[in-house]
Amino acid sequence: PAIALAGCAQDPTKAAFCLGTDVFNSAYLGTKALIKAMGGKGRIVHLAGLLVDPNTKLRMDAVEKAVKETNGAVTLIQHLTDTDQQEAADQKINALLGAQKDQIDGMVATAYIPSVVAAKSLRSLGDKRIKLVGIDDDKIVLDGIRDGFVAGTMAQNPYGQGYVAAYALDLMASGTCVVNPNAPFLKTPQ
Repeated sequence: PAIALAGCAQDPTKAAFCLGTDVFNSAYLGTKALIKAMGGKGRIVHLAGLLVDPNTKLRMDAVEKAVKETNGAVTLIQHLTDTDQQEAADQKINALLGAQKDQIDGMVATAYIPSVVAAKSLRSLGDKRIKLVGIDDDKIVLDGIRDGFVAGTMAQNPYGQGYVAAYALDLMASGTCVVNPNAPFLKTPQ
């Protein structure tokens, strides 16, 4: 048996099931928290992961949905993608801030590396005006929250996801467990 972990495959697939964060809802809630931290208005940038990651499109759609719900009070300047590698994130995020810092009121980062890079960049600039909501619990992001450079972060449990997936896969491989075809699985728009 095979399963998908952390990023679901597009249907049809031979994977018995997918186990991962509801990345659409996570990005949606993170963007809503960013909008609230900005006072309900302003201009934001979405710091996104790799375009080849199936989760990135879901996160982009979620950010757009949250922005649309403001009826024009919030503008999405851009999705800054392919920032899920250290060098690319450093270059892209710092270039963005260098060129447009005064036009940006908030950033939502939906991948780990851009969350850390953005938190470090805002600290280096001494900028607490630009609100940032990141993802995961890196010490740099948590220190940024404590010191006022980061408005918040979204948490995941990758260890738990991996552990539960390996356990379920072992049960399936041994024949102890089968996937119920009528189980109420969340269907993603992939």
